[in-house]
Amino acid sequence: MTYVKKAGKRAAMLGLALWVLLLCGCGGTVKVRADLSDYGESPITIKGLKDEDFTVTPNELAKLDCVKRTATGATAKAGTVNAVGPLLNTFLAQYETEMSDFQKIRFLCSDGYKTVLKEEYLTDYEVVLQLAEGDAPLSEKQRPLRILIPEAESSYWAYAVTSIEFVR
Repeated sequence: MTYVKKAGKRAAMLGLALWVLLLCGCGGTVKVRADLSDYGESPITIKGLKDEDFTVTPNELAKLDCVKRTATGATAKAGTVNAVGPLLNTFLAQYETEMSDFQKIRFLCSDGYKTVLKEEYLTDYEVVLQLAEGDAPLSEKQRPLRILIPEAESSYWAYAVTSIEFVR
């Protein structure tokens, strides 16, 4: 009888913990609440995903299931980022593919900066296509898209992304 009571208590505690996680939105999907009107229609070129290049916009990406992730870079310049946007794998799922299907993925920025993901970054890391900084829009310098990889060095984070290239 004692074992049954303990098992019931454990189940109740587990249920309560799961309810609290759902209530907090931890790890679940969120809506982009920031005003994207200044850059929501800015084109982001996608290469290598379909037969021909195409573009997507922040407004289109905001319609996908989005997440909220926070990461702090190793330097003061990188700072703490409160990213809101879809995961790259969520975007890729529309095309029946995922990051691990590629040899590398390049993120090209308007200032010439480039981030290349390959090997373990395509299988072991989460990549957020950041559309907003919490409830605020991205700064002008970061628009139209920022990349956040929470567990990676901040040198892999990129902003002002205008093109994503997928290499099989």
